[in-house]
Amino acid sequence: MRERKCSRLVRNGLATLLAVSLVASVAVAAGNAVRVRVETANVREGPGTQYERLWTVGRDFPLEVIARRGRWLKTRDFLDSEGWIFAPLTDARPSAIVQADKARVRSGPGLSHQVRFLATWGESFRVLSQQGEWVKIDDPENGRGWIHESLVWTP
Repeated sequence: MRERKCSRLVRNGLATLLAVSLVASVAVAAGNAVRVRVETANVREGPGTQYERLWTVGRDFPLEVIARRGRWLKTRDFLDSEGWIFAPLTDARPSAIVQADKARVRSGPGLSHQVRFLATWGESFRVLSQQGEWVKIDDPENGRGWIHESLVWTP
């Protein structure tokens, strides 16, 4: 009798552990944001190099993770396009992409600050911080600046 109770407890414990692990892995796979950390990376039709390349993305390109298979991430971009990318080519640092035709990047968080440079549709940046509706970005060519959150997409 005692052995049966112990066996049931172990079985229930393992079932609970498995359920928690499954929920945790789904949480990690879905809803996370990554950015491309290398100069260029291929986005593919499936989780492997044998699948057709759909498009190529550059450094700091932001992606929303919607699934995971092994070392591959199924992602969605700012145009709602989906594809697979090799996870080691990404990291969890925040990034943003301009979704307006043109966007003024300012010296501070607000319209009263000077325009430092113009960014155009499709340019991506590393995000350093956010203050209210303003996002502080880092551009390798033009330096740091602030852009209004309505002008960029961040997953």
